[in-house]
Amino acid sequence: MADTHEDIIIIEDSDAALHSYNQHDEFLDENEDEARQKKIILFGGIAIIVVLLIIVTALLLIKNASTQTTSDFSTLDNKLQEAKKPVIQQSKLENMIAKANYLYSTGAKEKALTLYENIAHYSQAISQYNLGVAQMKNEQYALALKTFQNAILNDEKRCVSAINAAVCSLHVKDEASFKYYIDLAYAYLPYEINSPLYSYYYTLVNYYNKNYLGALSGLKNTDHPAYPVVQNHLSAKINALYNNNYDAIDSLEKINEDIDDFSLALLYARVGDFNLAIDHLNSAIIKNEQPLKAKLARSYINLKAGHIQKAASQLKKVTDEYPQEVYKAYPVNVKLKDALFDPQKAQALYRKKIQNSKFINYQKIFYFSPYKIFNANQTISYIRKGNANIYIDNVKSAQEYLKKSYSSSNVDIGITKAIKKALSLKIREANQDLQKLVKIQPKHSILHYNLALTYAQMGNMLQANKHFLRSYHLDAKNYLSGVYAVMTSQLINKNYTKLESLLKDSISTQETSEEIDLYNTLLHLSDNDYLSAIEWLDKDYKQRPLYLILDTLIASKTKNLDRAKSAASKLTVMFPHDILPHMIYIDTHFSSYKTPKYAEEVLKYLKKQHFNFTDLYYGPFITRYTYIQEHLITGRLYYLREQLKQVLQTTDTNTEDIESVLALASLYNKNFEESYTLYNHLIDELKVRDAYTLYLGAVASTAAQHHANAIALLELSKMKNENFFEARYALALLYMEIKNNEGASIQLQKINNDAFESEYFEFNIDTDKLMFMKEHPQG
Repeated sequence: MADTHEDIIIIEDSDAALHSYNQHDEFLDENEDEARQKKIILFGGIAIIVVLLIIVTALLLIKNASTQTTSDFSTLDNKLQEAKKPVIQQSKLENMIAKANYLYSTGAKEKALTLYENIAHYSQAISQYNLGVAQMKNEQYALALKTFQNAILNDEKRCVSAINAAVCSLHVKDEASFKYYIDLAYAYLPYEINSPLYSYYYTLVNYYNKNYLGALSGLKNTDHPAYPVVQNHLSAKINALYNNNYDAIDSLEKINEDIDDFSLALLYARVGDFNLAIDHLNSAIIKNEQPLKAKLARSYINLKAGHIQKAASQLKKVTDEYPQEVYKAYPVNVKLKDALFDPQKAQALYRKKIQNSKFINYQKIFYFSPYKIFNANQTISYIRKGNANIYIDNVKSAQEYLKKSYSSSNVDIGITKAIKKALSLKIREANQDLQKLVKIQPKHSILHYNLALTYAQMGNMLQANKHFLRSYHLDAKNYLSGVYAVMTSQLINKNYTKLESLLKDSISTQETSEEIDLYNTLLHLSDNDYLSAIEWLDKDYKQRPLYLILDTLIASKTKNLDRAKSAASKLTVMFPHDILPHMIYIDTHFSSYKTPKYAEEVLKYLKKQHFNFTDLYYGPFITRYTYIQEHLITGRLYYLREQLKQVLQTTDTNTEDIESVLALASLYNKNFEESYTLYNHLIDELKVRDAYTLYLGAVASTAAQHHANAIALLELSKMKNENFFEARYALALLYMEIKNNEGASIQLQKINNDAFESEYFEFNIDTDKLMFMKEHPQG
């Protein structure tokens, strides 16, 4: 709702009290028939009193003239004229009241007020209340307060006059008077028990006393049609206060005369219907309703809806239009998503991600992808060419060939050793060895492929893409490098259309074979074309690990659950002590379980396994991520953290990945300060500075309320990978929080994904800061 903290019902056309015969324009009034009868009696009495006054005056003058020695008829006439007061007939007085009401409703406030003063001059008893209302509408709150005091003293509409006096007290910031008059209105409530507006008065008194449930009860238990606009607004406000958002929407939509598009938009945003929210905000902007807030809210809602480019443009425009005020309307508070840490909500997110995330699916493919051994024929060829050149006395050429042979042999030996480490799931060590080798032999296609694969398994997709692409360019027949270059390009938001087109054209020229079927299937997966990929399930190839994970992914997507379960079971037989195959087993075999049953069955299953944990401490990122998630879901993160701490204390070297998994586990277990400290040590001391680790460090910093540190890490992260949308989005939110919308817009403009959704970050409106700014407007 708009301004949910605004507790003052201002007396305006839409929601309050001008005493007129158009009841929907009034705020507080009696029913029409009763009011008309009272006016007839009162106006008749006034007319009689005026006539009597004239007669008495005339008699007195005649009596006075008879005692004088001389009769001066001209003097008598003058005195009679002076004694006369203009006689306002009842119908004319009614017309004057109606005219005053009309003048105010059409914007002629000053004329309306003057006319009310004239009416008061002739009929003070009947118009004190109306005069107060007119003064109130004219924002003369101090004067209106005195007028309502007079109305109360005259026993005129005491309950409603007290309510309006309380409202005036709020406007003049007199808390003591407000409390006095709202208590007085409460005291007068019993006298209105027979009034058709009793429930309405009851609602207002409770509303201003902040007894919102009582006010809502009054609104629900009235069938009187008076002031429907105000009653629906009040109902919407109170329901919104208690997050009964659909009831609030229903109340606002009952107002047909003047739809509150702005409030409706915010309510629709609350319930997640961003399209309707934006529609109503557009209408509010056209009608110039709350222009700053409406434009700013529209940019924020587009941001939440994932329409990043549109949000960036709108945020920049509204900031340019309102450079100072824009930061006062809706102060931003950046936080991590609550669902990340709630076991049940986290389970729903995780299971959805397992099904739909390319990052997770590709990580599984990389985990089971084969490493490649050097090309022995090429080395032998170098040796033969060297020997041949010796025989023809071309010593220089022979030396070059033999040098290449020696260098190549050393690299090949190094590749073999590195692969052994990788197969033992010591991925970082293998990666470091391969980095050294690629400096020796920078044009070795297989070396680049293996190095890329270790980077991919570590979660560093930027470096993985770089080396897969280099491998493919060095050997255009190395199609697997080309396919993986496409996949990693997708993960780092890099344009890959030309590469994919060239690759598909090249593969299409090859004769059908097992390898060609594999490459085409992988490309189908990269295109989300599972209908074409399903042909893979009909192949009868040897059951290699990579083939089995493809079976699992394709069968799961195409609802062939028996085939998916079968393939996952075979992976656990091949790798009984590795964690990831069992995570895949859980994904397939427990996919139909409801939330509580799923957690229960996962816990039972994991307790029966005997893992060696090398892959958890030193292996691929996907193992650490999935294992932590399952422990979050089953409520076992504490025990995992204790296990990791013990291992870390007894390990002297190569602790990077142990610290990394402990930092991530601590984050999900809400040990935010501990996670923050671990990531800082990992980044500053152990020099692990890939884009994703820097990003996770920023996540932990945000959770631990070290937002300045988070900004610094995100700046480094997006410098490492300029297309890392998660880092740019988080950085934009944090810039918005520190009142740097210009910087935020720049980051958002770089995110060219119209359906972007951050895994970790979200933002809310800082209501505490908003309330503080309202209470301290000069602060």
